[in-house]
Amino acid sequence: MLSIHCPFCKNSLHFDGNRSYVCENNHNFDLAKQGYLNLLPVNKKKSKSPGDDEMMVKARREFLEQGFYDPLMNEIKMVIEGLPIRSKELSVLDSGCGEGYYSEHALSGLNGLESSIVGTDISKYAVKHAAGRYKKNFYFVSSIYDLPIKTNCIDLILSVFSPNDSNEFGRVLKEKGYLIVVSPGENHMKQLAELIYDSFRPHEYNIVEKIGKPFNVISNHRKSFEIEITDSTMLMNLLKMTPYYWNTSKKAQEKIMQCAEISISCDFQITVFQN
Repeated sequence: MLSIHCPFCKNSLHFDGNRSYVCENNHNFDLAKQGYLNLLPVNKKKSKSPGDDEMMVKARREFLEQGFYDPLMNEIKMVIEGLPIRSKELSVLDSGCGEGYYSEHALSGLNGLESSIVGTDISKYAVKHAAGRYKKNFYFVSSIYDLPIKTNCIDLILSVFSPNDSNEFGRVLKEKGYLIVVSPGENHMKQLAELIYDSFRPHEYNIVEKIGKPFNVISNHRKSFEIEITDSTMLMNLLKMTPYYWNTSKKAQEKIMQCAEISISCDFQITVFQN
């Protein structure tokens, strides 16, 4: 059962049996043809089309579907399966879900656990792609700073390279619920950055300070591996997934397009919190 509420009045949303979700105050939200809801009020947008655009979403999908991040997906699954979770039926939120790859490949098919997955992202393009591809999960457009989700109804939140809001996460999680945050490790994308800048500045690990109260750190570890890219187009797709893209000069982009083969360091910090 979906645990979503109206972004205007905070009352529960119920499916009308046709194509809409409606609250008791008759606020109405129609399902898009791909099966997602847009629960981001216009006054919550900071731009006409916030979040990743169509180009970035397509680049991410093309890259991820080559399996480059499969070791990370498997690691996240192992972390979840190793948690002392009492219930075998999990209500899971993929926060900042992008085009849905993590929802489908890291949160479903868990050994001994049945996961009911919802995903949200501020990018309409990302959610459209997620809902169009992964029909078993439910996706909606929203801001993570004002989640249209009922209080105390989520067992686990996954946040991969996305903004985080401790207050909202603490509100929607059940008591003793878990938050898993995947952030860049020290050497993440080192070789890609070296193609763009004169020198590489290692990433800082500060997610514990950013999350803060009311969460406690349960565990933290690194997952690192190398990927071999032998296609300049795929390397450009990787670049478009990163913040580096917006600061990459035309000269640096040309340099990347001429790079026929490169080994890239994938370095992740996986931190588990409990509220």
